[in-house]
Amino acid sequence: MSQTSVPMPLNRSTPSASAETGTSEEIPPQLKQQEMINWNEYLVKTNDVQWICGVEYFRNAPLGGSKWQKYAKHGMVMEVPNPKMESTYWPAIVFGFAGYNALVEFVRVDPNEQKDQQDPNFLEKTYLSLAERDLPTLKPNHWEYCLEEIKSTGKRFKVNEVVEALDMLNCGRNRMGLVTMTLANRIHVQYLDLNEDDEGFWFSQQSEHVHKLGWSHAVGSGIVGARSSIAYPLPDLSEFPLVPTGVSVEATDMFEMRHPVLLHTICVGFVIEPLRFGYFVAGTDWTRPDKCVKIVMHVTSDYILPINFCRKHDIDLKLPMKDGKPIMNFSWRKYLAEMGFKALNLSAIKKEPAKFTKGCKLEAVDLKQPTYLGPATVTDFAGHLIQIHFDRHPRTQENSFQWVSAESPDNYPACYSQAVGHKLACKPERPNPADSFLCHI
Repeated sequence: MSQTSVPMPLNRSTPSASAETGTSEEIPPQLKQQEMINWNEYLVKTNDVQWICGVEYFRNAPLGGSKWQKYAKHGMVMEVPNPKMESTYWPAIVFGFAGYNALVEFVRVDPNEQKDQQDPNFLEKTYLSLAERDLPTLKPNHWEYCLEEIKSTGKRFKVNEVVEALDMLNCGRNRMGLVTMTLANRIHVQYLDLNEDDEGFWFSQQSEHVHKLGWSHAVGSGIVGARSSIAYPLPDLSEFPLVPTGVSVEATDMFEMRHPVLLHTICVGFVIEPLRFGYFVAGTDWTRPDKCVKIVMHVTSDYILPINFCRKHDIDLKLPMKDGKPIMNFSWRKYLAEMGFKALNLSAIKKEPAKFTKGCKLEAVDLKQPTYLGPATVTDFAGHLIQIHFDRHPRTQENSFQWVSAESPDNYPACYSQAVGHKLACKPERPNPADSFLCHI
């Protein structure tokens, strides 16, 4: 019985970027060469398949979370392209999954009974034998169901919608922008009032850094490009995450945070200015004034971490400076007492620990250059965070690693790019001997 990997298709054809829906029934010429970069070579070695993260780990992805377990079942039968006869299909049984790809075994045939697979009696006998086994199969409306799943992750913003997005020139404020393109759950925002050669920025539809019109005015955040003569509406309350009871934000409250620019770093942070609806202007360590970064965050953001987070998970914290040098033997208790500040109380905010294991493979967006979607490896985890390394980048380079939320909408299952027509930056690497299946405890 021969084995192969086939796409567990999310769409009837590979969609392209669209100015309306983000999908297309035709594959444009510029995407045909991109089909060459995929996971196929990696999946040839079935021993490596076990390193690929399951789709159920990605709650924000199409068919992610609990939906995947209901949709994709071991032992289901489907028709797949016949590798021995072009333009024909043959029944196969699923025995595993690799991201969105299904690992299948073609239904066994008995050459002693019938050598001619084109004989209609033989085909009828094969299908009757499958019917007697009552195996699960795809839904009759499979294509429509999958297409709707893709669209469900891209409904928040539409093409030609004016939005307020994090200003990439100064992440301490927002800038007016226009959604010019969508691709699955990704949107391209062209900033307003910038030079014509500005390339804009790509965001996830679910990004905490893109907002409906009127958001900045509602929370009290700075924005560039707004017109004072226009009365902006108050966005729907769903645009504002709930603030748990007992959580309050005051100026100078301190915490640990994922650095918004140095994405491989977790640093000391503090509240510069409380805003409304649980938002505040956060700043990285002020003892490094030339490198202090401001950014608007919600108190429940996955960027915001309680003090001693790094100590609890045995990871490095970028220490504050004193007399031009990092403080050795740093203690939050002593530091807060010395500065006369207090810790931001995050005890009421509960985050689910990451389900990923060290060594798992996935696809991820490089948040520094968000046109880059490539294969990545989970190299560490800490609470709700995972550290990823982008394949084909030297592990000696710090910036080839990033700390991200396990729930980040910029993380995707393997083969996602192939399913939605997004270019995969490079071929995935084989498992690294330095990685192991170290589970979260």
